[in-house]
Amino acid sequence: MRMNSRTSSNIVFRAFVILIISTIAIVTAYLAITNFGHKFGKVFGQEEIENAGQTLTDYEESKAIYINDQKYLPDPDVYTFLLGGVDKFGTVAESDSYVNNEQIDFLALIAYDKNKNTCKILIINRDTMLEVPVLGLGGKSAGTAFEQIALSHTYGSGLKDSAENTVNAVEKLLGGITVDNYAIMKMDAIPVLNDMVGGVQVALTEDLTAIDPSFLPETTVALNGDLALQFIRRRMDVSDGTNLSRIRRQEQYINGFYNNLRLRVAENGNFLVKAFAAVEDYLITDCDYVKLNEFQNYIKTYPEATIYTMVGEARQGPQFIEFYPDQGNLTQVTVDLFYKPAE
Repeated sequence: MRMNSRTSSNIVFRAFVILIISTIAIVTAYLAITNFGHKFGKVFGQEEIENAGQTLTDYEESKAIYINDQKYLPDPDVYTFLLGGVDKFGTVAESDSYVNNEQIDFLALIAYDKNKNTCKILIINRDTMLEVPVLGLGGKSAGTAFEQIALSHTYGSGLKDSAENTVNAVEKLLGGITVDNYAIMKMDAIPVLNDMVGGVQVALTEDLTAIDPSFLPETTVALNGDLALQFIRRRMDVSDGTNLSRIRRQEQYINGFYNNLRLRVAENGNFLVKAFAAVEDYLITDCDYVKLNEFQNYIKTYPEATIYTMVGEARQGPQFIEFYPDQGNLTQVTVDLFYKPAE
């Protein structure tokens, strides 16, 4: 069938109209989507914070701390390493459930400030009360429970998931900082590491004859082998039986241990790698050879550590002692160790 010229012109005209309408529809849709995307981003993504001098994501803003109208943000030039001690003996083993029977008995967070060339160590009270992350079946998040931070390790298999749950609890306690690396160890590791650094000498200020008959007040004693573990672990039958008095002993021990560790690292470039290898059966860590060498360089390069402890109130709870940190002091310590003023 042959079309005449009028019919052909009509078809071309209609096609042209359809093309124009389609183009208008596409442009309108694009503008609508772009405007919606901008509004969507304002709510859920990047949002301009007034007077911040920069654009921050809501995620970053959630980590901000304010003191006297000064904003502080986590300092990316601070490297952090979490050390933890589990209150059990024996090699690391996987639980056959989504919970285990182990608790964190000791926590110390080391902070190396690359700009200020400082090393600071915060000892975290195991009885500290906070909203602890809870792991359920399959290691999935099951909310939180207001309880001692010591119980953070109880959730999970007792392996990496439990260790990382403790890391998460520490990060939450300290305003949302990032812990770069961690090492969580069983009690068996302490005497081994202690003796590898040459033991630790401490000056006693109280009667600790419950640990050893020679541990009299105003004497200086050498802690070797199991005595080192007893010195930092024993609580109920020592001194006033509180965790606060035990933390004072731990502070004293850490100071001596860290100074000896710095000497060993200076003498042997692979000391830390060898030390971790010696206790690998009792240890959970996210450090490989490269990360251990990085940690060792910090130990060797930075000066002696300044040790911080938490200020707060210990109360008798329904079952156990509960420690409530002074929030003003905790905020200031967090800023001093891990934050910097926002520009």
